[in-house]
Amino acid sequence: MPKSILVVDDENIVVEIAKRRLEERGFQVQTAFNGAEALERLKEKVPDLIVLDVQMPEMNGYTFLMEKNKTPEHVDIPVIVLSAYAETEALLRRHRIKDYLLKPLKLQDLIAKVVEVIGQP
Repeated sequence: MPKSILVVDDENIVVEIAKRRLEERGFQVQTAFNGAEALERLKEKVPDLIVLDVQMPEMNGYTFLMEKNKTPEHVDIPVIVLSAYAETEALLRRHRIKDYLLKPLKLQDLIAKVVEVIGQP
């Protein structure tokens, strides 16, 4: 069974391009456009990895991480954070993120990090 990834970002173009490229590599991809929607996706299926934007409406990435980690079976899901601000990395590392990528997102960097964190599909 292919490994699954939840991509969470409020920018449609980022979500669609990341989804397409990850699926081309053989991963199953779910999407969400804010933290609240991502929490709902976690109830449907626990992914092997979460790719998470920080700045989003309704529920941002910080709040999502805090809420996700309240559920024991979700604590160990690795998270790669996307952010336009390098100075937030230290704060995010306290929330047990696995890795961190700066925006604008380079898809080859995302694919490389995904494979580094969870392996091939």
